[in-house]
Amino acid sequence: MYELGAGLAALSMAAGCSSNGDGSGGKPNGIEGQPVDRIFARVDKALDAASVHTVQRVGGRRVSDVHALHGGDNCTGRLTDDQGFAWHFTTLGGRIWITPQRRSAKLADRTGAPVEPGRYLPVETNSPGFAGTLAQRTSAACHVRFSVVKQQHFMVTKGAETRVNGRPVLAMKVEQGGVESIAYLATTGEPVPLRVVGRDGKHRFITTWEDYGVSPRIAKPPKPEILPPLS
Repeated sequence: MYELGAGLAALSMAAGCSSNGDGSGGKPNGIEGQPVDRIFARVDKALDAASVHTVQRVGGRRVSDVHALHGGDNCTGRLTDDQGFAWHFTTLGGRIWITPQRRSAKLADRTGAPVEPGRYLPVETNSPGFAGTLAQRTSAACHVRFSVVKQQHFMVTKGAETRVNGRPVLAMKVEQGGVESIAYLATTGEPVPLRVVGRDGKHRFITTWEDYGVSPRIAKPPKPEILPPLS
């Protein structure tokens, strides 16, 4: 459930929830009486608004997370692994650039040399090795879509109405094999997700969203700092 949770467990990596501009105030939106497919289609549309989300995955004492600021299909943010290494990413017009927070042999350029901080490596989801892994995680984090759970044949069950930070929400349980999560969707205003909590095997994950409606300016990295592509 990586595409669902660092996109839902892709809501699978993700913590806390702010009510700033989350669109959950206002009149009831009626999702509690709608079929799951319709609910998730409305949630995906609501997610197209600019927002910040953080996915945190915890396994034992190790924590990894992704923090993303996105507007439509453009996105920027930071990936951190369970060993403390971090990579900054920018996606713009379907292209992805990655730069490390500190020098590491994990991410190498086309010559095999480690990518230096401040130099941006163009990557794709099918790039070889660790570069491809980072691109996949970035893509999942920047294109969260709840409808993927139906496409991947997860079992989805509508739960009880409750509250998250005082806001009315509908709980939706999603499960398949060893992956299970509960998504809390606003039942007033736009049906935006406020929080997802769950477990993927031995790992727990929490995904939260905040600052809906912001208008981020996401720019391509400076041309002199962009490295040649891997292929």
